[in-house]
Formats: sequence, C-alpha cells, structure tokens
Amino acid sequence: MLEIERAGVKDHGVVTGLLLDFAEAQGWSPEADRDRWDRVLAELLNSDSWLFLVARDDGVPVGLAAVGWYLTLYGSREQARLTALIVDAGHRGRGFGTALMESVIAAARRRGCRELEASAGPSDESILSFYGRFANASERRMVIWPCGE
Repeated sequence: MLEIERAGVKDHGVVTGLLLDFAEAQGWSPEADRDRWDRVLAELLNSDSWLFLVARDDGVPVGLAAVGWYLTLYGSREQARLTALIVDAGHRGRGFGTALMESVIAAARRRGCRELEASAGPSDESILSFYGRFANASERRMVIWPCGE
C-alpha cells in the first residue's frame, strides 16, 4: 500500500539510507561518511526551511522527495526548490513518484509559494518527461557555475 508521510528528525536514518542507496545506484561516491550525512540530515529535518517526504510501500521506505523553501528578492513570498525526487528502481512506474510530486506541489501551494522549481540535465529525457506531466509546468534554463576543482 502506497503511503506518503513527512519525515521528521527521528527518520534521519531512513532519509540517509534512501539518499545513499540512490547515490550508490548512480555510481556516485559521497564525499562525507554516513555519520556525517545522518547529522546533516537530522539538522535539515528539524528545520522549517526543508520538507522531506518519504514514500512507503506497506511500511517499507521506497522513495523520497526533498524540498527547500527560500525567500526571493522579488517579493515576500517563498519559493520552493525540489532538490531530490527518488524512487527505488523496483518501485518505479507504480505511482510512487507521482504521489511524491503531487504531495510536493500541494505542500508548496499550502505554504503560499510563488513557484516550485526543479532541474534536470538536458540529457535527462525521462526526468523532463516526468516533470512535464504536471500542470502549469514551464521550462526555463538555469545557468550553473561549477565551483569545485
């Protein structure tokens, strides 16, 4: 059974596990160890500036959405930035991503956000197609400057 719930501080291990499992599946190697991830995520989960939603299938965590809220210079209303939307490979195509996205949009509306933004690389056709399924989506280009070595 599909369930979406807001993650709290007590869920930092679940959130860390989902993020690290996804990173591993993508071949990414996080620069910080699991303990550091746990500490950072516990702080974010305790913040009013972030929303983490966990998708569960019969109680088992299978997906995650992470949204940051921030104020903009062109108004006093907040804006939302979707920083992660992941679903375990074995659960894709079963409505978990859609349920997470709909929950994120609803939370942004309840919060009075001016916009919700998400990004995908130009070669991420499946991600762009997924985001395009949601009403009132418009495409814009984001300029990114690499800051690492």
